[in-house]
Amino acid sequence: MPDGSEPAEARLPVRVVTILGLFSVAVLLVAGAALVVTWPTAPHRSSYLPIRLHAYDPATARVEVAPQVTFRQGQIPAAAIAEPVTGSLMSERVRATWYDKVGYQTNSVDLAEINTLRTSPVPLSTTSAVPAGTYQFVLATIRGDRVEEVLAWVHVEIER
Repeated sequence: MPDGSEPAEARLPVRVVTILGLFSVAVLLVAGAALVVTWPTAPHRSSYLPIRLHAYDPATARVEVAPQVTFRQGQIPAAAIAEPVTGSLMSERVRATWYDKVGYQTNSVDLAEINTLRTSPVPLSTTSAVPAGTYQFVLATIRGDRVEEVLAWVHVEIER
């Protein structure tokens, strides 16, 4: 029957595990504090940049005048901004990019100014019809070759 007096060698693993546990808790607390301090804030410039979607015809390289909400298989969506942009954003270089559901880039265009996207919508594909599925359109300002700020992010479903 144990009398409560264990040898020092038996208590050593318990102390080591306790010290390692306390160390890991301290590391998690420091990492959490660093995350809170460095978490990016929302941009203060603009809220919602409305995007219109139009059907694109690759044979004629033209878009339908009327915007659409839904697309059927065989139709190619093209994205445009709904309203002219004014202020400092007007002169910013932007990148309009389409992605498929797994994140593969299907089309990307760099524009010298954002209002070009009002008159020249960017299609999901310029060469052929795309299969049914979910696609994303992302409009972002760029500095050099890097994305600086995402202005719009739209999900589009092409139905069968």
